[in-house]
Amino acid sequence: MKKIVIAGGTGPVGRTIVDAIVATGKYNVIIFSRRQLTYYPTNVVTVDYNNHQQLVEALQNVHTVISCIADINQSCCDSQLALLKASIEAGVKRFAPSEWVGSSEENTAIGLYTNIKKPVVEAVKKSGLEYTLFLNGLFMDYFATPQKSNPYLRPYVFGVDINECSAWFAGTGDEPINVTLLEDVAKFVAASLDLDEWQVHSGVIGSRTSWNEIVRLGEKVRGKKFDVKRQTIAEMQATRNPHATELLDNLYQDLMIQFAQGENDYEPTLNARFPDIRLTKIDEFIEKWWADKK
Repeated sequence: MKKIVIAGGTGPVGRTIVDAIVATGKYNVIIFSRRQLTYYPTNVVTVDYNNHQQLVEALQNVHTVISCIADINQSCCDSQLALLKASIEAGVKRFAPSEWVGSSEENTAIGLYTNIKKPVVEAVKKSGLEYTLFLNGLFMDYFATPQKSNPYLRPYVFGVDINECSAWFAGTGDEPINVTLLEDVAKFVAASLDLDEWQVHSGVIGSRTSWNEIVRLGEKVRGKKFDVKRQTIAEMQATRNPHATELLDNLYQDLMIQFAQGENDYEPTLNARFPDIRLTKIDEFIEKWWADKK
């Protein structure tokens, strides 16, 4: 059985992907964690990303490394670069850096991508390893907030708050956005391990929709008009904190600007390669989580 390492496999994205791969019964799945853990459904290896030799030893005979490291700081970049360097030395065949929204290659708006993700992608391209960038858009799960549609992902309001019947976004609201259920993303990642060759971009789309369409679906299921705040890109930029000390401080605004500029769009390449995997659509998701809520 091929060894598959999920770095950051204890976080919400990583844990969901681990579950999906383990469920196939086809692979020896190993979680890389910086903390000592014993209660996960697969092998957990405690690693120090500052210890190159330890990483090389832990990566012996590993076929594929999938990074789900999600720190919102420089350590996300540093840890992945260390993991990539060790993977090259250990003879790993495939490497997927931590993307999990849109492609950081297209980004001009998000400081987090420019400073944290893009350097990793550039290093992966030069590594000589086979690689792919998993792109899934916004997690559909957030539209169940404050309910929890995924056991590992924290509820978070983004764009449209169906609970409060309100919305706040940049643009006209008709710009296309891609949303995918995290559990569905994980199924496609697991399936992609069977492919003889990875494409550079592995796109998954549950629904290609828009903020206005999600508002319409929310209004239909809640039976009332939503309080919608539409801002131009310039107006959204004006709400950013110019004195922010953390990349996370302006992430909401930056993401909204990126969506409005169309930088989060991509092609559903994995949808085409695995047409038999059923994807949850945004209308059925909202109906499922809100139809009986008053």
